[in-house]
Amino acid sequence: MYISLRIRKRAVLCIIAVLTMLAAVVTIPTLAKEEEDTAEGIKLPIIMYHSIVKDEGRSGEYVITPIELEKDLLYLKQNGYTTVFVNDVIRYVKRGGELPEKPVILTFDDGTYNYREYLLPLLEKYDMKATVSIVGAYTDAACEEAEPDPAYSYLDWQDVSVLRNSGRVEICNHSYDMHGLEGRRGVGQLEGESYEDYRKAFLNDTTKLQKLCDEHCGFQPNVYTYPFGITCESARRLVKNMGFEASLGVEEKMNIIKKGDESCLFGLYRYNRSGVISTEEFMKKALGA
Repeated sequence: MYISLRIRKRAVLCIIAVLTMLAAVVTIPTLAKEEEDTAEGIKLPIIMYHSIVKDEGRSGEYVITPIELEKDLLYLKQNGYTTVFVNDVIRYVKRGGELPEKPVILTFDDGTYNYREYLLPLLEKYDMKATVSIVGAYTDAACEEAEPDPAYSYLDWQDVSVLRNSGRVEICNHSYDMHGLEGRRGVGQLEGESYEDYRKAFLNDTTKLQKLCDEHCGFQPNVYTYPFGITCESARRLVKNMGFEASLGVEEKMNIIKKGDESCLFGLYRYNRSGVISTEEFMKKALGA
């Protein structure tokens, strides 16, 4: 009797050991795959547009026609991409939010009036989102125009509100008046300029646009877009210290977004959409398609 029980016990232990090994074979690769996915992060292409002009003769490195823009949106839709805001990505990284399977961000720099004229209707037509970065000085000047022209005018404060209130556009700070290449280049620190002097200049400029957005539209941007992509270590530090939760650069690379890794939100890479190449050619580069 004793021997029989002992043999039986050994048999049970052997069965348990075998089942444990089999479970390990099944679960370890699954866990490894999940860890691998987490380590690799989510691929996030960001496309950078500038002006949208009907005259095909003006198409260039930073100008695209409404027809080509619509082709881009249709291509993304047909290939399973879902547009998201930078703030959707912030929520994913910092606050446990989720992202679609194939996210993409469409960014539009400088705040030209044609974003209201051509972009917004297309966003509504294809149920998409966009990120618009405004230059405060341009927006202030636009308020003086009686009749804006989509070919060259900029958004005024009412236009900014219309875009944002549509629910299809988020607004970013693109500086108040540092969008230039003469003297100071973008938000670069001048040669020989002390950190304190630079800090004062950057804070005055950036805070001015923050306050104007609040005064005219009732919000303050939480994303900073570097003018011309030109920046410096001092600017990067100040952007974070001011409470911006993400920033946009211009280097053409694929972004890898990871939950909990806030560093991936700063200096986000973007592919410039040139108006001199086809939708298919550009998307092959930007999406790796």
